[in-house]
Amino acid sequence: MLNMEKDQSKISQKEYQRYSKQLILENIGLKGQKKLKKSKILIVGAGGLGCSAIIYLAISGIGCIGLIDEDKIEISNLNRQVLYNEHDIKKFKIDTAKERLKNLNNNCVIITHKYKLNRINSKEIICYYDIIIDATDNFKSRYIIDQTCYELNKTCIYGAVDKLNGQIAIFNYKSGIRYKNLYNTIELENNICNRYGVLGISTGYIGIIQAIETIKIILGLNKKCRNTLLLYNIVKNKTEQRKIYPNRNVIDNTLDNTNKSNFINLLENQRKHMKKTIIIDIRKENEFNKRHTNKSINIPIIQLKIHKTIHFLKNLSKNYKLIIYCNNTERSITASYILKNNNIYHYLNYNI
Repeated sequence: MLNMEKDQSKISQKEYQRYSKQLILENIGLKGQKKLKKSKILIVGAGGLGCSAIIYLAISGIGCIGLIDEDKIEISNLNRQVLYNEHDIKKFKIDTAKERLKNLNNNCVIITHKYKLNRINSKEIICYYDIIIDATDNFKSRYIIDQTCYELNKTCIYGAVDKLNGQIAIFNYKSGIRYKNLYNTIELENNICNRYGVLGISTGYIGIIQAIETIKIILGLNKKCRNTLLLYNIVKNKTEQRKIYPNRNVIDNTLDNTNKSNFINLLENQRKHMKKTIIIDIRKENEFNKRHTNKSINIPIIQLKIHKTIHFLKNLSKNYKLIIYCNNTERSITASYILKNNNIYHYLNYNI
């Protein structure tokens, strides 16, 4: 449990010496350093992103950092998770991370949460922190973080890496965009989850940017990543910024029959504003028959494994924008990966 009463802002003489190069910066100074020390940051995931972010946050003077992860260290982690070495294999990541960080800066309080994040413990843990860093590598955790941060009004710094590409965004900052908005704004090809390998240095780069954006928010500096998705390619050494607009029509996860009808109506309205668009409804036939949008095509997800179906959709995508619809998140993501792996350009539109 965090000590919420203790004054964390006092700067000791040793800390003056440690942070002397930061204290002389106009944008930080003593006031800024005290803000850093008073801050409580939670990092979800002690992998490649989390390791890089937590190192620089700890040595910058953040007063309290929480770290949640239940995994043990494997040899395949060592190409990108810089807090660990070969002697740490089979140890819990958060235990090793806490030990290493203590040697880097024992003024930083490290709180460990040896859990797998879920909808229940996310609320119990996230509520104690000021800013949340999403350093996870799977969609399910990202959606849980997104929903919990929204409910608790917490800012989330999102990062993701796949192959040689990375993404950064700030979510739920001053009524700004959420993770949900990405799928309604950019194509699946720009959504990543590192199932296809990753170059270790990419996670280091993105993790450090997550730390930078966190510090910028604490200090009140210019926030270039707000309502923006930052894309980075390490081979091309190219950085792009894409503006993301909040979707005010995001619907809660629990849908009754009325809300389902409203969501279908919303989908129909979106289709009207997109020329030459076809909605591919991947629900089961009985679900589709109960309620569906006009001019949509029902192709149950199981049929996406059939070569004839893939060939049909590939030809269809040459002349139409395909919107994949389902009211089940996992089913939507599975379908999207099938289409992505077959180079079928499409959009996702679903409720979680």
